[in-house]
Amino acid sequence: MHKALPPLLLLALIFLVERARCQAMGTKDVPDSVWEESVSQGDGKAVRLGELTDGKRLTVLLFLGADCPLSQKAVTEAVGDLEKAGGNGRVGLLGLLVSRDDALDIDLLRKEFRVRFPLLLDGENRVARKLGVKVVPTAVLLDMAGKVLYQGRINDRVEQLGKRSTVRRHDLREALLDALAGKPPRVARTEAVGCPVETRQAKPGALGTVEYHRDIQPILYRNCVACHQRDGVGPFPLVGYEDATLWLETGMALIERKLMPPGQAESDFAFANPSAVPTPRDLELIGQWLKEGMPRGKPPAEPMPIPVTNPEVSGLGKPDFVLKMDSPMTIGPVGDDLYRFLVFKLNQDRELKFRAVRMIPGNRKVVHHTLIWHADSSLVAQVSANKTLRETELLPGDKGPGFGQSEMLGKFLAPKNGSKAPRIEMIGAYVPGAGLYKAPEGHAITLPMHSDLVVQMHYHRTGKEEVDDSSIALYLAGKDEHPDKAYLTTNINDEGFLVMPPNQRKKTQFDWPVEEDCEVVTMSPHGHFLTLSQTFTLVKPDGQTRLLLHVPAFDFNWQRSYTYKQPIPVTKGSFIRVSALVDNTSDNPRNPNKPPRPVYLGENTNDEMVFPFLSLIVPKNTRWNLERGRQTIWTGNSLVQTLRKGFGLESPGQGSAPTAGPDGKLP
Repeated sequence: MHKALPPLLLLALIFLVERARCQAMGTKDVPDSVWEESVSQGDGKAVRLGELTDGKRLTVLLFLGADCPLSQKAVTEAVGDLEKAGGNGRVGLLGLLVSRDDALDIDLLRKEFRVRFPLLLDGENRVARKLGVKVVPTAVLLDMAGKVLYQGRINDRVEQLGKRSTVRRHDLREALLDALAGKPPRVARTEAVGCPVETRQAKPGALGTVEYHRDIQPILYRNCVACHQRDGVGPFPLVGYEDATLWLETGMALIERKLMPPGQAESDFAFANPSAVPTPRDLELIGQWLKEGMPRGKPPAEPMPIPVTNPEVSGLGKPDFVLKMDSPMTIGPVGDDLYRFLVFKLNQDRELKFRAVRMIPGNRKVVHHTLIWHADSSLVAQVSANKTLRETELLPGDKGPGFGQSEMLGKFLAPKNGSKAPRIEMIGAYVPGAGLYKAPEGHAITLPMHSDLVVQMHYHRTGKEEVDDSSIALYLAGKDEHPDKAYLTTNINDEGFLVMPPNQRKKTQFDWPVEEDCEVVTMSPHGHFLTLSQTFTLVKPDGQTRLLLHVPAFDFNWQRSYTYKQPIPVTKGSFIRVSALVDNTSDNPRNPNKPPRPVYLGENTNDEMVFPFLSLIVPKNTRWNLERGRQTIWTGNSLVQTLRKGFGLESPGQGSAPTAGPDGKLP
């Protein structure tokens, strides 16, 4: 007979076997079951978390912050993942709001986003701390025993805070599919990205050398609050003391990476619309304030006025034209950002000259930025009537006027053979804080007769259905237009760029010759998701160089124009050297393909190009072919499409980001 093991040894062996089993299943061993923790319902009543699982074998805990936009979108995305994984009725879903939220936040979130699953308060972040949750949103998939099967992000739309891309992997959905099939998740843990769970406790009454009202609030109002306010496009508010205590630590990390404020640039020449960037002294003060416990200090006798979102419009007066789209645009709750061309009809039977064009976003929550063009009214009518283009890029819930972008659009807009006249010409752009595009003193923006405005709208989804009714205000020029000079916008195209091979990170470079004495008014870098930075250097005939523009952190999701305080004279025989850092590796969080694939020249967002814009003052009746850039982009794109499809360089669908199949699984 075998001798029985001592009880303590037997318990130890059982513990080790169970621990090994959990590790083999890719799970995390929680010493005290999370189901024993108490949470609060909206009415303030405490309840044991395990009582809310309804005996389901699997439960998703969705950690949320009511004021975090990424968190708000997660409410809708998590429900969608449960449905597509077949988890409805089989998997429980509980929303846990972190400690800074209260019953009112629960009520607002439930009403605004039509939340149907229970929302609870995780008092003092007890559950979040037990599971090691550091940011919201975070999804945690648990079994009945409280074992963590999966923890992390819902999908990979945001891999770094401030950088969005297309969704390539639905992590929560994949984990649900595996768990429902009785298998360990292929990936048990991912890094969630979002708003921080509050860990640093502010000490408003602390004594320190730096105080909020005296030192920190002026910095924020000077540099940040134009966007970071309730009706702004910033992802979190920075208006009051509580906002600053919650968000400034995250903001500092983004500032140090030059992701905030967006659109930072360097130049040897002064900008008329420079980005408001905190100075080194500002950052030093913020860092010291965080270390000292974030003292509130004494409030001023009069509250500081909240900065307006478009300070540049003062003094413009009443617009001469206000253009509306045919009908409002409805943006669905979830999915990739929507890029939509909307038509603002003008169609005058005379040429018009404007001193300014102002974009007025109807819904600042969703209007991220815009690019503004003009085109012949009859051409716009043809494009708008095309059923395929009208339906291109629309996702469930999207509806409204306008058209999407595809290869077919390029065929409509390509210059006619032998013509130098552009079929579509850029006027300017809108980003928050820079919604006005003005002609330089003594010049005008010319719109040919029978023209309409075409605006590429970049819409950001919020997690619920949104409606936008943006408009455009136009201000006619006086009689001071220059008699011998023309002001216009054109493009530079890197004609040597046709393909970016996979797993490479390289710097492109080409020289654009200046064929007439001219003045540079505005530079606008342009690329797509692979472009990390762009640089423009003026090389004079004698070899001297000046930095026109360097954008060290180019972001396709935040394009803007840089207008100089004074137009820059450039002599004939000079050239503008354009270089771009392009990254087609897995290290690029915005790369639409993982693993990387060849990315070709093209107009779609998942293609790539080096195609900056610039505005110039040139002699009237110039013979300089300023349409060459547009002409060569269409020619190059046609060549690439022929090689890709006609010669089999790319199999059908290879150029697109992978998507889930009917079963919810990714290839």
